[in-house]
Amino acid sequence: MKKFKFLLFTILTLGFMACGNENNSFWSGVLEKYKDDSSVDRILLVKCGDGYKADAFYYTKENGEWVLQESGSADIGQNGLGKTVDGDKKTPEGDFDCWVAFGILPNPGTDYEYIDITESIWACEEEGEYYNYIVDTCKIGRPVAGEHMIEITPDYNYGLHIGYNPEHKYPLGNSIFLHGKGKLPYTYGCVALDEPFMKRILTDKGTNFKICIYKK
Repeated sequence: MKKFKFLLFTILTLGFMACGNENNSFWSGVLEKYKDDSSVDRILLVKCGDGYKADAFYYTKENGEWVLQESGSADIGQNGLGKTVDGDKKTPEGDFDCWVAFGILPNPGTDYEYIDITESIWACEEEGEYYNYIVDTCKIGRPVAGEHMIEITPDYNYGLHIGYNPEHKYPLGNSIFLHGKGKLPYTYGCVALDEPFMKRILTDKGTNFKICIYKK
């Protein structure tokens, strides 16, 4: 019986180690994919579990090599990964650019175009020309349906608009952001970091940034 238990323990341990090695190889492959890509010099790896908790690892490229600069916990969609449609409360999976930065707080010095969130700024979720855009209702001359962003605090103190659904097709999903953590332990599809971590990403120089979101 003891020999059987030892054998079973060994098999389970080796299986777990093999699974971990496969995961490490996957994430190493993600970094390797962009090693010689001059259009990417910063990467955030978001390693997601089965629920709405994840781990985030921020790398910068130095002399052609990826160097880990910061890591921390992250929150993702309440229903995990695999976004396909509005309202599914899931975070999209894949590699994404970011379009613009935004914030309720003043621009911390990002190189991205920065949208100051005021009373007239909305994240549009209605079908039409403004779907999946951050819009200023004063400038477009009419109200829109969506998130009144100034009310989403402290989550939207700082953020980046993740380039999900770049063709703005309704209703495949809108307003997927990388932003600070809020009062809930999950998001409705965004990726949330501790605010100092979020601010660090914004203030590092350049816009050649990629966010890669996958299951661990």
